[in-house]
Amino acid sequence: MSEKLVNLLATIRIPDFIDVGVMAVVIYRFLLLIRGTRAIPMVIGLTVILGGTYVLATVFSLDATGWLVENMVSSAMVILVVLFQHDIRNALAQVGLITMREGAGVSRSDLIDVVVQTAFVLAPRRIGALIAIEREGGLRDFIEKGKPVQALPTVEIMEAIFHTSSPLHDGSVIIDRRGRLAAAGCILPLTSRNPVNAKMGTRHRAAIGLSEDTDAVVVVVSEERGQVSIAIQGTILENLDKTQTRAKLSEILNQTKKADGAAQEHQTQPV
Repeated sequence: MSEKLVNLLATIRIPDFIDVGVMAVVIYRFLLLIRGTRAIPMVIGLTVILGGTYVLATVFSLDATGWLVENMVSSAMVILVVLFQHDIRNALAQVGLITMREGAGVSRSDLIDVVVQTAFVLAPRRIGALIAIEREGGLRDFIEKGKPVQALPTVEIMEAIFHTSSPLHDGSVIIDRRGRLAAAGCILPLTSRNPVNAKMGTRHRAAIGLSEDTDAVVVVVSEERGQVSIAIQGTILENLDKTQTRAKLSEILNQTKKADGAAQEHQTQPV
């Protein structure tokens, strides 16, 4: 056994390490590009279907099925391009922007300050607002359907967006995981559940709906009641004051930051 291992190691060359490293970087960057789009669940679904079919074909000696799966796998790149051409085109178009703007957002504490100040500037004036903050789960599909902003979030910009005279007033703004105001006028999915509070309107149902489908945290300002609420994981915390809103956002977003840090630390651990 040891002799075979020595012989195997003797055949490994430096270019082999470079080859594996390049492929790992390419695959990793590709996954980053499609993160937050419909491509990820579709890739997983396609992998499960093809993998399960191949296992069945192997176990039960299904020659025709095995041949079909093998040919589909050999054409995998063409299939992926056809299935995800829209997502790939949009992702490639954003590569330069993402590279230049990486880390160009605001800090978590500054972001929380802007969101809280905006909510409590609008609430007394009975101006409705919907602010979605991206966490681990991507919101790119919703961002692409809104109006691109790509700016640092400020109270003034948010106030202008949600002003009743603004054409983007009824939609949601989305702040991406880099702390940038990515888009405005975004349409969020409505929850299919009946709200516990009968006074909840479309904004609250949209906030709950997005928090059911993703791990985003959504801040809602009620136009009718002038109250501030937070939706997270399919539940909504209503009628929060300024201190409660800041504390809850800090708790949620700092958990995300700790998770990001732990993941990065794990990736840098020596193997």
